[in-house]
Amino acid sequence: MKPLILFLLFCFSAFLVIGQSNSDESARIRLQMAKIRQTTDWNDPVAAKKANAEIQKLAQQLSGSKLLPFNLTDPQAGQGDSVKSETFVLKGVASKGNVLAIAERFFKRSYKTLDGPSKFRFDQDFAAAKKEAFGFEAVRKLTSVGAVYITFGNDHNLACVYLAAAVKAFPSDTLSINNFGGYLRVIDSIEISIPVLLYANKLFSESPVILTQLGNSYYDLNDLVQAESYYKQALKYNPDFAQAHTALCDLYIRQKRLDEALKELFTGVKGIGFSYQRASQSYSEIKSSNESSGKGMGDSGIPEDLAPLLAPDGPSVAPQDAWRVKMPPFPDCKNAEDWLEGGGYSNAVMAFSRFHAEDMAFAGRYYKVHTLQPSIPPDATLRDYGKERFMIESIDEFFASQSNNQLKKYRKSMDELTGRVSNAKEIYLRKFKEYSENYSACLESCGGSQHCAEECKRQYCSQECPNANLYNDILKQAYNAYRSEFSELVRKQKRILDDLYGFTGPWIDQIYGQYWSTIYQYEIKSTALRIVGNCYASYPQAFQLPAHNDCGTDCSLFAKPVPEETSEVNKKDPEANKCPSFAKFKVPIAVCDISVDCESLEVGCQAIAAGSIKRNFKHKNTTFFGGVGVKGELGVVGIGAKAGFTVTMDDSYQVQDVGAKVDLNVNAGIGPAKIGITGTGSYTVMEGAGTKVSVQGGNTK
Repeated sequence: MKPLILFLLFCFSAFLVIGQSNSDESARIRLQMAKIRQTTDWNDPVAAKKANAEIQKLAQQLSGSKLLPFNLTDPQAGQGDSVKSETFVLKGVASKGNVLAIAERFFKRSYKTLDGPSKFRFDQDFAAAKKEAFGFEAVRKLTSVGAVYITFGNDHNLACVYLAAAVKAFPSDTLSINNFGGYLRVIDSIEISIPVLLYANKLFSESPVILTQLGNSYYDLNDLVQAESYYKQALKYNPDFAQAHTALCDLYIRQKRLDEALKELFTGVKGIGFSYQRASQSYSEIKSSNESSGKGMGDSGIPEDLAPLLAPDGPSVAPQDAWRVKMPPFPDCKNAEDWLEGGGYSNAVMAFSRFHAEDMAFAGRYYKVHTLQPSIPPDATLRDYGKERFMIESIDEFFASQSNNQLKKYRKSMDELTGRVSNAKEIYLRKFKEYSENYSACLESCGGSQHCAEECKRQYCSQECPNANLYNDILKQAYNAYRSEFSELVRKQKRILDDLYGFTGPWIDQIYGQYWSTIYQYEIKSTALRIVGNCYASYPQAFQLPAHNDCGTDCSLFAKPVPEETSEVNKKDPEANKCPSFAKFKVPIAVCDISVDCESLEVGCQAIAAGSIKRNFKHKNTTFFGGVGVKGELGVVGIGAKAGFTVTMDDSYQVQDVGAKVDLNVNAGIGPAKIGITGTGSYTVMEGAGTKVSVQGGNTK
């Protein structure tokens, strides 16, 4: 049922009769009725019942008659008198004959239920209209008296005889037909109302009231397609007809067309098509449906077609800056070390604490303001400002929701960033534990040797340096991403804050009373503090601490082993430190060779594919070679060549160097007693390019 439009329609008709009374007295009564309607909490059944009783007494004074007990049921229904026994067609054509048959049937049913005084009053009024030959004014008076009774009275049968009599007397009067159709909707005869309202529409096809009434009837019969069609026809003839917008809002909510429902809601509120309670309820339904579908209010900001509806029609005064909260600046640390270890993060925590204390103090003032009672003279009425209050509350809720949605997206991104850093820190610590244990074991085996301890430290740093650098790089990237995203969050929240003031300011400027104005200034400030608070709460972002060590960040310093300590004699003769020529020799075995010198042993083979393994006992590393090669002999002369890639690893299987190498070897002799020359060209990451010529029995670089 759509009671609001019926109320407005019947009020229109009722005032035609009320206008016949003494104007001063009528004005006084109407003012008193308006005061009751404005100050009553209609959601409270007890208060609503009391208000209805007072309104009925005032309506009695307006109409000059005694109102009878209300009874929606037909007292004669149990005696076999039912709608089905009549000859009219419920869903028949919208014809005058069918409407007259319906009016006659309801007139007879209602008239016989009236008591003597009510029948007498109606008979007198009907006789007066008949005396005027049922002229236009006389019939309008009958239908308007019926409208008074159905609007303010409590006996629908008394209203019915007036409304039906007007239809029977003047079946071409659009107002009488429409009022009778509205009456049928009030008593829940929805199906019967349709041919009556269709006939009214036939008499005048451009009435938004009749078209909306028809839409409401089809809505109540669950024919939403027809209902929407009639609502839109009503808006075609009057785009500002608020009741049609209100009805469309209900229909769109029912169909889950929530964006369209929101637009119709605000349009209806601006046209005073909604009461404050009804508008709030519809807004809550739209919000709840959005949330259940995973879509927040204001996810995409204010739609372009909705923004004009959030602005009042009237002029507004200059903004009142006293209750406005501004978005503060948030100091920025450019690097993670300053943020985590230089006081940036702790300062952010203190900034949030100060804001929180201010917010709590405001909450106390907010509560105090909302418990104050309005101070008004005894005979005055507190103006409701229903439209303005609803628009401010809706805009508040809209932007608060938009702010929270932006915060949710930001927090999701931060969770991903901090998770990435935490995973990197876990990997770093796992590796750190492994090579730290190796470092401790290495030191224990040194037996006090300084050179050994330094080599242990080199091996430790050769792993700690790249491991720490990798983790710190990930931390730096995550921190810079936080800075960027937090800056963007503040920018978006400031835009939301500005929009909040831009849309609510003109509406609060329409509230001239101090009571409501103060309350809604606090409401807007509360929402503004929530928006600013979302930034303060996001500002102190915690991260894992960076990795620190005494190895530094230049890992190339640890690529080469620590040089051996030399004796006094060796310091005078550096060449004495090199392997003597007589200590180097090569033993050929078929396509393979075994090469030995004072510090290394190498075993390799070459025949199309080539490979070798060289163990350096002095440097404590192993070099692997793989590539292609050839080898051949002619008598006592042999020749060989190979080319490929090398990888050098230490005893903890950490890669020390990689590169490429080409060897050319010529030798002569029998068995192990061969002498020869080997030329080597190489390039490695750590040592760069180099060449070497080795002669069995000596070598030259």
